[in-house]
Amino acid sequence: MEAILSVERLQAGYRGLNILWDVDIEVKEREVVSVIGPNGAGKTTLLKAIFGLIESKEGEIKFNGVRINDLKPHKRVDIGLTYVPSERELFPELTVEENLELGAYTKRARNNKDNLLEQVFEFFPRLKERKDQLAGTLSGGEQQMLAIARALMSAPRLLLLDEPSTGLAPIVTLSIYEKLKELTSELSILIAEQNVHQAFAISDRIYILENGRTVASGKPSELSEDSLIKSAYFGVSE
Repeated sequence: MEAILSVERLQAGYRGLNILWDVDIEVKEREVVSVIGPNGAGKTTLLKAIFGLIESKEGEIKFNGVRINDLKPHKRVDIGLTYVPSERELFPELTVEENLELGAYTKRARNNKDNLLEQVFEFFPRLKERKDQLAGTLSGGEQQMLAIARALMSAPRLLLLDEPSTGLAPIVTLSIYEKLKELTSELSILIAEQNVHQAFAISDRIYILENGRTVASGKPSELSEDSLIKSAYFGVSE
């Protein structure tokens, strides 16, 4: 499979302070890739750099083989990238449907808004039931569904998700992840996640970040056999 996203030797950070150091990752077509690691490892910084919310200082970010380092975030949405932050950033005083419609702001999405709305309601039937309800009154799981659905309204080819399990009960997290796996028939997904078990369950490949550097990568089956990873992330010692 071809790589839809390629990140090479990426360095990025905030206010002159580097957080990422020579990070390499790639995401292929219709693949789920997770980036895991402890707090402060650089997972969120990586997604923000890919989406253009922070400037990359060194290295290249390529989408469909084209360098996008200098594109503004809204231009990255135009070409098929979209980002769901861990805070979700919904409009609580707007209805579910109004929040979704705000996601269809690119030209190609606006021209297909009704079909996209129908698709996300089919994918998340609970949101259709609550389409006239204010977003701020939804449960945590429903708000996460809405944040993902709003991102889907831009008709993306790659969905960036930051900590989708944050604040959710395990059974709700499982439901969200089952839905995400279904999405790979249509698009690719890159997830930054602290829930290691869910990341291993859903992902085709995993990258491990520590102190802003990639320290390991591979298929879940490969990484789960590594004794150091077992000890660090699953509490299993040999």
